[in-house]
Amino acid sequence: MKQLTVVTIPGRASISINGVYAGVSPLTRFVSGGGVCVLAEKDGFFQSDSLVQSSPDTLFLQLREGCLLIVNTNPPGCQIISHGYAGTSPCSLVVESGNSIEITALGEMGISVTRTVNAFTPGARIVEIAVPYDFTDQVNGIDFTVIPRDLLPFAMGSLTVGRYEVTASQFADFMNAVDPELLTDSSTTLGRTCLMDSILKCNWRGPVGFNGDTTAYAPLEGMNDHPMVGMTWNGAEWYCEWFSTTGSTRLEFRLPDRDEWESLASAGFAAAVNFSDINETILTRHPEFDDGWPRTAPSGALGRNEWGLCEMRGNVWEWTLSEGIAIGGSWFSSVEDCKEGSLIELSDHLGYPFVGFRVVATGIPEDIIPGL
Repeated sequence: MKQLTVVTIPGRASISINGVYAGVSPLTRFVSGGGVCVLAEKDGFFQSDSLVQSSPDTLFLQLREGCLLIVNTNPPGCQIISHGYAGTSPCSLVVESGNSIEITALGEMGISVTRTVNAFTPGARIVEIAVPYDFTDQVNGIDFTVIPRDLLPFAMGSLTVGRYEVTASQFADFMNAVDPELLTDSSTTLGRTCLMDSILKCNWRGPVGFNGDTTAYAPLEGMNDHPMVGMTWNGAEWYCEWFSTTGSTRLEFRLPDRDEWESLASAGFAAAVNFSDINETILTRHPEFDDGWPRTAPSGALGRNEWGLCEMRGNVWEWTLSEGIAIGGSWFSSVEDCKEGSLIELSDHLGYPFVGFRVVATGIPEDIIPGL
């Protein structure tokens, strides 16, 4: 055995000898005569190690100063990836000073946020990354994503957004709640009601009708998870009002305005888009593309963007807060119209087989996700 003194610059570094914590430098320990591995660590500095074959009396280790990044995420527990580093927040990593560095936080459902952090000078920095968070309204079964205000233009604040377009099944629940007796409109053919004539003014058969004994509204076979289409703008507004009073979040839901929708759709998107394909006999059809559905695609079938939102382009035009204005393209559109900036002006008192909607609310459900 031989006595070894370890001195570091700067001092007060944590010392491990052969993988076992030994104390804080400077320190003196008895070690074997050779083959000793000494590791020095200190916050804000890169590790320094040395494999000592024949132990000297004193070992000097100089630590190179870097930029210490202390990474917190909201919500915590996100996976952090950056330049070979992988860990779970909250965590800290040391990077070369004088550069900028990208840090990616991965949340649930593959949702990710990447921040570019300037690390121009040595020292410590706290990096806060807000990550979209998914939850399901336990009363109505609708999936939502909370988009933190950090990711949106300053004036918007946080948004709670339907992950999918409102489905036929969800819209049928609404219709049954507001029209429990299915009051028949005697001036129309069998199978129409006053409610349907008021908010489903569409000359194309929609995805919601009656169940077998005509006692309740129900999605047509195979349409449960397809987006609801054919409702008027007023019908979509009415659904939002109803949902605000029945959900578990205590939020006031509405249609998104154009700026909100474009911001939500602008998150990175690499999934397929449902636009007019070879199944359609219209001029906008794509001569080679076939997505497998003659019209709408079911919720989530086309993937999601980086914030976890599905079918933000194509599938169905979506009503916005502006009367008669829909956005984003549909299964009936050309590929050029299936993008975040595309608008279409329609009659607000008619329904269309290519127009649906999703709900949003300003703010967060504090009783479900505190502090985001």
